Amino acid sequence: MSWFVTFLFLIYAGLGIATLLVWWAIYALVLTRGYSVHEALFGKNPNPAVAMDLLGGFLAASFLLYSVVSMAPMADFRLDVGSVAISLLVTLVLLAVVRFMIAGLLRIWFGNRRDAQGEVISFNNEIFRQRNMATSIFSSVLYLILVTGLAQLDIWNQGGYRLEQVWNMLGIWLLGGALVVLHSFLYLEYGFRNNILHECFHDNNPAAPLSLFGLVAGMLMLNHQLLIFFEPEVHLFNSIGLWAFMGGILLLVLLARIVLQLILLAGWGISLRHELVIHDNIAWGIVDGGLIFGLLLMPNALIT
Repeated sequence: MSWFVTFLFLIYAGLGIATLLVWWAIYALVLTRGYSVHEALFGKNPNPAVAMDLLGGFLAASFLLYSVVSMAPMADFRLDVGSVAISLLVTLVLLAVVRFMIAGLLRIWFGNRRDAQGEVISFNNEIFRQRNMATSIFSSVLYLILVTGLAQLDIWNQGGYRLEQVWNMLGIWLLGGALVVLHSFLYLEYGFRNNILHECFHDNNPAAPLSLFGLVAGMLMLNHQLLIFFEPEVHLFNSIGLWAFMGGILLLVLLARIVLQLILLAGWGISLRHELVIHDNIAWGIVDGGLIFGLLLMPNALIT
């Protein structure tokens, strides 16, 4: 048995390497066409923003492989390496298509607006030319949302509940989008100027998406744990109780952060919003994201 497991591991290790190479090809030839990924990573002046964006895609591709193997409705599906590989390839293509569409929608959103350096705002320009870490971290947040939704798909429909899986995917994407808007409105500013897009694409402020990353990762993990207990015919659009539960948990986390804000403001005159938006404090962005994620780990632990 141990030899069989070792043999299967070697096969999937090879499939994992192939997965990363496929994503590299998709990233270089489709998502960032017109820019040299090789030059950005191995040239005379390596670009950490490109590396961060590629890392986000690598992690997303790796999670897809994990989800296809571990979350399949039938355990023996993992023994059919060919079907796993095809499922993975189809899902990677879907990930690339949706990511490409989002980049196009953002290009339409910004129109002819220019960034702080006076150049027309676009995903690839910010990452490759402006070396904008804020944009690449925000891109990683998008990868996290998209891949968590795509992990719900069962390409071969082994479980017999294809429509429910699609609804769960769309529900997770809706949840991710709502979290981005909520974080932008509550954590950055009670208005529309200093939203997450402005901070990431215009002001080059990595603190904002780092804080956002902790919120999105924690809430999507909580949602994933809750979906495990679902009956096959239940999905996110016919489960009001699940949304109410997640909303209650999110409210408690927001209240805990408000208490922290009041303590820091009263004791040291520190405004967390100013640290994220005005001072572009990367250090606090990292701590804030970790704090929010840590708070959300507790309900995750209690429901497992």
